[in-house]
Amino acid sequence: MPGFERYRYHASDDPEAGGAHQGPEAVRGVGAPEGAEDRGAFNSAETAARFYLAEKLGRAEAPELRAAVREDRPERVPDLALRGARRQVGTGTTLVRFDQTQQEIPVFGAEALVEIDESQRLVSIDCRLGEVSGVGSVPELSGNEALERVKAATGSTVDAEELPPPTLAYVSQDDQWHLAWHLRKVPAQLPESRREEGQRGHGLDPSPRDDFPLTGYLVDTHSGEILQSYGMAPTVSVPTRLEGDDEVSVHHRFRGSHRDSSYFLNDKWRQIATYDLDFADLAGAQLPASTIGSSDADFGADHRAGVSAHVNAERVESFYRQQLNRDGIDDADMELVSAVNCTYRRHGPGPEWRNAVWWNGRMWYGQTSDGNRLVSLARHLGIIAHELTHGVIETSSNLVYQDQSGALNESLADTMGIIIANWYQAPDQGDVRTWSWEIGADLGRDGLPLRDMSDPTRTGDPDHMRDYRHTTADNGGVHTNSNIHNKAMHLMLTSVDGAGKPLLTVEEWALLVYLALVRLLTQSGFEDMRQALRDVTNTYLAGNTAACTATLAAVDDAYRRVGIA
Repeated sequence: MPGFERYRYHASDDPEAGGAHQGPEAVRGVGAPEGAEDRGAFNSAETAARFYLAEKLGRAEAPELRAAVREDRPERVPDLALRGARRQVGTGTTLVRFDQTQQEIPVFGAEALVEIDESQRLVSIDCRLGEVSGVGSVPELSGNEALERVKAATGSTVDAEELPPPTLAYVSQDDQWHLAWHLRKVPAQLPESRREEGQRGHGLDPSPRDDFPLTGYLVDTHSGEILQSYGMAPTVSVPTRLEGDDEVSVHHRFRGSHRDSSYFLNDKWRQIATYDLDFADLAGAQLPASTIGSSDADFGADHRAGVSAHVNAERVESFYRQQLNRDGIDDADMELVSAVNCTYRRHGPGPEWRNAVWWNGRMWYGQTSDGNRLVSLARHLGIIAHELTHGVIETSSNLVYQDQSGALNESLADTMGIIIANWYQAPDQGDVRTWSWEIGADLGRDGLPLRDMSDPTRTGDPDHMRDYRHTTADNGGVHTNSNIHNKAMHLMLTSVDGAGKPLLTVEEWALLVYLALVRLLTQSGFEDMRQALRDVTNTYLAGNTAACTATLAAVDDAYRRVGIA
């Protein structure tokens, strides 16, 4: 990327480290902190990460990297602002994220991630940093004037009060730095970024995320030029045991609550709440005063849509929490709210609305007719897991929803959707040979699925980089090009050893995909995901050389076979 330099380090690739994690005594360049050989030398993960960044970047060849270690400031990497630290139970390591700033103004797309182990030794570093020059820090246009430029270009009538306050950012474009106003969550796209007439991201009916796609804009504070735009992806009581039938007549037991002789789809323990919108327009309606209720703890067949949404939301949340040790969709125990029986008036009067969407931090479900009754899309666990994974990505790596990073966003949502759906529904969850690789079975054209990870060409999508579609529509073809990475994921998840046995268990593959997902940078692409998978594999399988070597080979082979290398 113009104006940026990339720096990667992993202990497993360091011949001097011999694959071992490095402590401060091994990393030190100018000198380690007093007593740094002891674990107590660093008072926090942030302090350790800053030390390792300063030592490694200070000896880098590229001036853009060395500039992060400022000679005029005694602090270590003073222009890197902490975004957060997260311990990864699967690897026993901690990921520390920083955003680059200059004069306290963020540098768009510039960030650093440092991984340290339980003894505060360095495991890995991944940075994309720039050296801002030739541009000042004082804007000529106001944030409201920048918004007016966006409104004129998009035909939008949005008011400034409806948006987050604009902030300044440095942006690199065509080897030149600009000071820009960063506008977020604008519900309007540039004409060239809009989908073609009749085209929908997942081949379903339109939703408000289609018609009002949230977009980020970077507007030059001097000329008013729109420098960049990008999509913004789709944010204790004792429980009561309930039961009821879902949309495919399966009887479930699940958790809810009990109040005033009534029972409700409101699991306050897990913070999962399910509402009935009663076919109101989701774009303008407010949620009812209470969740779906029944006079009996057995909901029977009276609330099939609500039971489906409630059970499947609990399944996705449970998988992330129990298998991947994530504290809810946002990793901060957010309430998981679903609404069934939704319509969307811009699509039509209803009652059919063939879509399910993660929007405004909630799940919204439409319904289709099977000839006898309306059936909710909440029956599709894979689609629900896909949409909720957008929430996971949004609150972790926050992959920019544009071009290849946007396609990767979609592919990872598909991958986790397939894993989670088969975890609960495959004839043998541990045997991928029994899995279905279809997303949205029977929801595509002519009875086809929306996508097929095992054979993307079946639905007219590319399965190799030679067929990557370069377009401005659909945020750079995110829903089409994602299928190339989908094919790589299928090849990886189905890989076997020489004896035809799976290389890893399903749980292990799911963990590696998740650990790689959350360590990506915001503008990571397909190759970055391959490298992230290699990094977490090296850490996770560090004690088993044979398994590590075989898994790394399987990852590389899967990506190579779709033209990603």
